[in-house]
Order: sequence, then structure tokens, then C-alpha cells
Amino acid sequence: MSDRAGLARTAYAAYGETTGGLNHRGEPMPAWEDLGELIQQAWIAAAVAVAQAVTAPPRSEDSQ
Repeated sequence: MSDRAGLARTAYAAYGETTGGLNHRGEPMPAWEDLGELIQQAWIAAAVAVAQAVTAPPRSEDSQ
């Protein structure tokens, strides 16, 4: 498992912990392995975007 996938799994697990293991429809969340490639890739992309945002150098007011 790549670090990116591990980060996404952590985010997915945190989402599940927050929602009581339910998805946006109120249905039980599938296991990570059962999500399918597209949904896993979406979670990976989201996790990477957050990681980049929180590790990026602070932006100056001039660059905003």
C-alpha cells in the first residue's frame, strides 16, 4: 500500500467513525477493499489534496 493510499484509508476510516459507519445515504459504509477502484482513487485524490494544502508554505497576502 502506498503512503497516499494509507492516508486515504485513514481519512475514510475517520469519516466512518464520525458518521457511525454510514455513508451519505445513511447506508452502512463498505469496507475500503469493497469500494471499487474509482471511489478509492477519489478518496486518495482528496487525501492528497488536503495533505498538500496543510504542508504548503503559507501564502503571502500578495499572492492570494
